[in-house]
Amino acid sequence: MDSPFPSGFVLENEWRSALCRLSRLSTLNGTINCLTGKLIYLMGDSTLRQWIYYFQKFVTTLKLFDHHGIGVFGIHVLMDVGKHIKIQWKKHGEPFVTQKLYEVKDDEYVTREIDKVAGDKRTAVVFTLGQHFRPFPINIFIRRAINVRRAIRRLLLRSPDTKVILKTENTREMLAESERFGDFHGYMQYLAMMDIFRDVPVGVIDAWDMTVAFGTNNVHPPEHVIGNQINMFLNYIC
Repeated sequence: MDSPFPSGFVLENEWRSALCRLSRLSTLNGTINCLTGKLIYLMGDSTLRQWIYYFQKFVTTLKLFDHHGIGVFGIHVLMDVGKHIKIQWKKHGEPFVTQKLYEVKDDEYVTREIDKVAGDKRTAVVFTLGQHFRPFPINIFIRRAINVRRAIRRLLLRSPDTKVILKTENTREMLAESERFGDFHGYMQYLAMMDIFRDVPVGVIDAWDMTVAFGTNNVHPPEHVIGNQINMFLNYIC
C-alpha cells in the first residue's frame, strides 16, 4: 500500500497512523506476549539503537548479553532465554560519522548482514539508513539503498514469511553544520528511500512524519517518541 501524506498525526501524545488502526501493544504484557519466540535484527544507526535501550528499560526480563567490543557502537544483544526472545542491534557500515571510538572487526554493510539472516515467520528485520549519509553526495545513499533492496528481495525469496520493517530517518536539531547535516539533505534521502522501497513488501515506520508531528527536532528523539515507533513495530510483527 502507498503510504499517505502525511502518514499520521499525534493526539494525546500517541501516534495515530493514517494507514492502519494501531493497537496499543507497547504495554509490558503486550510487548512480552508479542516478542515471545521472536528473533529480531535491528540494523542501522544510533536512532535504531535507541530501541535496544527502550526495550532494556521497560521489559525487565530482557537481559543484556555482553558481546564484548568497545563503546556504544559495539553489537548490542538483549535476551530472554525462558521466552526465547533475542533482539540484536548492529551499526551499519561506512559512511559512519562519529567522534567516538569503535571497532571495525565486525563491521559489515546492511546488505551483507541481511544476506546472513535465515529468516522465518518468527524473525523480523528492522533497518534504517540516513543520518550518517547526509554530508555525502546523494548518489552514495541511493546506491546503498538499492543494494539493501536487493538483499531484502533475496531474503523474502528464501523466507517469504520474514517480517521486514523500514524505519525512515527522523528530523534533527539545527546545527552549525546545517549545510552538511541539515534536514534538507535528510528529506531528500527520505523521499528517495520511500520511492526505492515502494514496490517491496516491507512495513514502514515513518519516523520522519512522527518526529515532525511530535516537534522533537532532535537526532535522538525522547522516549515517548521511541515508544510510539516500537508500538507500530509490534503491530507489524504481531
